[in-house]
Amino acid sequence: MNEKLPLSVTIITRNEEVRIAAAIESVKGIAAEVIIIDSQSTDRTVEIAKSLGARVETRPFMGFGQQKNLAHSLCTQEWVLNLDADERVSPTLAKEIREKIFNAGNVAGYFLPRKTWYLDRWVMHSGWYPNYLLRLCKKQGSSWTEPAIHEALTVSGATEYFTSPIEHYSFPDQRSHILKNVEYAGHAKDQLLSRNKSAGIFDLVFRPLWKFFDIYIIKQGFLDGRAGLFIAAHSSYALFLRYTYLYEQAVKNSHSR
Repeated sequence: MNEKLPLSVTIITRNEEVRIAAAIESVKGIAAEVIIIDSQSTDRTVEIAKSLGARVETRPFMGFGQQKNLAHSLCTQEWVLNLDADERVSPTLAKEIREKIFNAGNVAGYFLPRKTWYLDRWVMHSGWYPNYLLRLCKKQGSSWTEPAIHEALTVSGATEYFTSPIEHYSFPDQRSHILKNVEYAGHAKDQLLSRNKSAGIFDLVFRPLWKFFDIYIIKQGFLDGRAGLFIAAHSSYALFLRYTYLYEQAVKNSHSR
């Protein structure tokens, strides 16, 4: 069955020429339209997306939630599915989306599990799975929050859960994981500053140690093999970076007085 659904798919991008085609292709059988907000890519992202039939609007980056809200506002269909450029909708998930949309009743949104491919395997522990995310919703009455990081979709109405996961191909190599840690640590530092938070020895030493223990032991990262070890180490390092940046900013502020 190739009938398109009353479904818009939104994706925000910047320099995603390697991954954007697979994301778009994965929803072509179900989506009436694909809306992309591109943050001034310097590669072939826009060209590739347009060649596959997506509507692309280019805007300077305003924030993750802001970009997603803009994409959301441009949708013309009753339902909206948000994807990242490194995510895919499998045939099994596409089938479940079709079933849910046509039998939604009073449900306004759905939480989808997300399964991540990392170091040549699917990660099934480490706090990475099932990692339920509210991603499918009725357009009316829904929007994204707009913090510096960790934006979230909100809906007005009942929600339910899927069983089929989004497939997530997040980090092609360790360098990309490290760079993402650095980027997000900067955003997190800004968010903490806006809440007048500070960093001390507890934040710099014990929070990262606890994060490693939490992911590798409590969330059973050890069952994911070397992938679980790397995930725990990266998460600990990212938290250390966040509070290092915060501490550094406080030192700079004290010297400027």
